[in-house]
Amino acid sequence: MATDGPTPPPCDPEIFAKGEPVALLYGTPNAVERWVKSVAELANARVDWHYTGGIAEVLHLGDLESRRRVHNAIFTTRLTLEGTLIRELPYGSTGLYREGVTPTPDGAIAGFYDGSAGTIFMVQDQEENPEDNKDNKE
Repeated sequence: MATDGPTPPPCDPEIFAKGEPVALLYGTPNAVERWVKSVAELANARVDWHYTGGIAEVLHLGDLESRRRVHNAIFTTRLTLEGTLIRELPYGSTGLYREGVTPTPDGAIAGFYDGSAGTIFMVQDQEENPEDNKDNKE
């Protein structure tokens, strides 16, 4: 349930699965929803968003010309966002983790976003399982 009104609809499944990240935001669900809809309308493009770790990730699905229009719309409407535009993401950015979309290495125990490298995972060494060694104190 959203804290600032009715819960917005979930991210369009096709955009979630195939879209490319264009921006990261801080904002309440309804404020982000209103702003993303205004960006999509102004750009005449397929744009939606979802939360990852409390950060709204804005996704775009379309060609490079459409993406250019989205970035122009973000610039034009940035002051109307009731929140904070953390950063716009360049073409090819992996963005934040998306369950079922972001490739995740075997043994991943945590992930974090590094602005220059995308999502980075901490991986437990498969050879070294603490449960297997609990009786082997040295």
